[in-house]
Parts: sequence; structure tokens; C-alpha cells
Amino acid sequence: MSDAVTLAVENAALLAALDAIPDEVFAHMKPELKVTADNIAAEAGRRIKRKSGKTGDQIVVQETHNGDGYVVFVFGNRQHIARFLEFGTSRMVAKPFLFASAKLEEGPAMRRARFAVQDAIDGKGLGD
Repeated sequence: MSDAVTLAVENAALLAALDAIPDEVFAHMKPELKVTADNIAAEAGRRIKRKSGKTGDQIVVQETHNGDGYVVFVFGNRQHIARFLEFGTSRMVAKPFLFASAKLEEGPAMRRARFAVQDAIDGKGLGD
């Protein structure tokens, strides 16, 4: 006697759910990307505070041109000062504020990303 099992599976629904996963992940991930960018900008602003606070006030979060994420940068006439502070000059030691803030946010951002991906998978009925 042979120990065999034959299954007939309708895979159209499964394939459709798998095809929808990238869009579902993007829908869940985009708000989390905004949270990450806002957190980086806020921390960078706290790190850069000086007497006038002008450079910190010009840190902005902007959606990318293709709409798939966000960038954090110093806008306006303080860009050169921000660059000097971040990277230093031949006469000034670097005082990183933007990349240091991004590094601090790395762990929480990865955690939010994992949850967003799992929520997307669960939303398509493919989770546990």
C-alpha cells in the first residue's frame, strides 16, 4: 500500500493575493516612512539648536518626486551652514546632526517597517 496524497488546489486566489502584496505593503509602509522622516527632522532640529535656531528651523521633510518616500534636508539660505556643521571644514570639526539623527531612528524605523509588512500580509489573508 502506498502512502500518497493528491491535492487539487485552486491557486488563482492565492496568486491574486500574492500579486497584490507589493501594493498592500506600500499602502502600509508610506505612513510609517513619514513618521520616520518626521522623527529624524525633529531630532536633527533638537541637535542643531544654536543661539538663533535658524538652521534648525529650516529642516524640512518633503515627499520624493515619485511619491514613494520622503527626504529630510535643510532648506533655504542655511544649507551651506548645515553642510559645514554636518561634515566640518578645514578649520572646524564636524558636529553631525542630520546623519546622527537618522542613525538613532534606524531601529525604530525597521521595527515599524516589519509591522507594516506583516500588516500588509495579514490584510491579504496570507498571515498566520
